[in-house]
Amino acid sequence: MRLWSILLLAALAWSEDGDKADKPRRKTAAELEFADPGVKIQDSSSARREVARFLKEFKAAKKDEFKSAELIKTMLGKWDHPLVLKEARKLVHHRSHFVAVQAVIVCARQTSEKAKTGGFLLKSLKRESRNHVRCALLVAMGVLGYDREAAKKEAKGYSRRDTRETHKAATRYMGLVKDKAAFRLLAEKLDAPRAGNVNSPTNPPASWWRERWEEWNSNKKWTRWAISQLVEGESFDTKAEAKDWAKSAEARKHGIKW
Repeated sequence: MRLWSILLLAALAWSEDGDKADKPRRKTAAELEFADPGVKIQDSSSARREVARFLKEFKAAKKDEFKSAELIKTMLGKWDHPLVLKEARKLVHHRSHFVAVQAVIVCARQTSEKAKTGGFLLKSLKRESRNHVRCALLVAMGVLGYDREAAKKEAKGYSRRDTRETHKAATRYMGLVKDKAAFRLLAEKLDAPRAGNVNSPTNPPASWWRERWEEWNSNKKWTRWAISQLVEGESFDTKAEAKDWAKSAEARKHGIKW
């Protein structure tokens, strides 16, 4: 397998290893990196030529999903123009999630029609069933700064679910758009989950708590990062610290409520 195929697989792979000191943890689907916008093309004729070149190469590579994804990244991704965005949008629901994810990334790197593109990504998120692509869509909306209430509501829904990677991507979204209304939701994720009365007959089994802990551990870095984005200079290690601060006059000044 080509080196770039291996790297792409690693970038999109789910990591079940947790944070182990003895080996580096692979980046997961929710931790995809989005480069800065591509070079802006000033005239439509040049954009049409670049799109035509891409379509020719893409058609030739249609049986190779890894090469197709790489072409989207290297040929479409390096440019910024509405015609480039138009082609990328067509590929967001491609049957290959490698192709779809790269198309989402290209959409988020376009500077034109940000609000319209954010709305398109939100609609795409609602109809998407693949977790890799869902994660890319959530983070892409954040990169675009798409902070409409419908998008924030969708992200909060994913944050409340125990789907580890979409939860993490939703956390990134809330930090990227600086959703101050999400302060309490994020702060309540600061503490590691622990059983109350371990002898209670209604206490879930150890496997349930282990899953909750792994989900929390996977997301804890992003939870703290997202909270730090809401108010510059403020960060917290525990829910109690965050709750106490949220009741202060300083918090009210910044529009933070508990």
